[in-house]
Amino acid sequence: MAAGFSWHWALAFGLLGNIVSFMVYLSPIPTFYQIYKKKTSEGYQSIPYVIALFSSMLWIFYAFLKSNTTLLITINSVGCLIETIYICFYFFYAPKKARVQTVKVLVLLIVCGFGFIIVATRFLVKASDRASIVGWICLVFSLCVFIAPLGIVVRKCI
Repeated sequence: MAAGFSWHWALAFGLLGNIVSFMVYLSPIPTFYQIYKKKTSEGYQSIPYVIALFSSMLWIFYAFLKSNTTLLITINSVGCLIETIYICFYFFYAPKKARVQTVKVLVLLIVCGFGFIIVATRFLVKASDRASIVGWICLVFSLCVFIAPLGIVVRKCI
């Protein structure tokens, strides 16, 4: 009975976490509405959205290393989709210099960074330690998702 009770609590908190995460993914909608109205992304940066995409991809990778991670896979798949839409939308309205910067960051993080993490953890880390190490990497980049917008705010204040 205790195991069933624990499973229900885990499911409840997992669903609550997914709802909150979904709302966080939707929080930039007012920003993109402003970009749409102005027909330019000037004054905004793509870095928070690229980092959020990278973080979602890492969490999906982590989920595949673990078991019983359906909620983790679903919310981060939705996150990947939403962040990709944001990046495409940003890219469409960005000036050329910002587009070039966005492509550089995408290649650096998504292609090189994500690829390096997959290859390094596959070949340099014991299978028994892989999920733990990837989990810590995910945690660091999840924090970056929240720190990236603060960096932009600080830069504008200086």
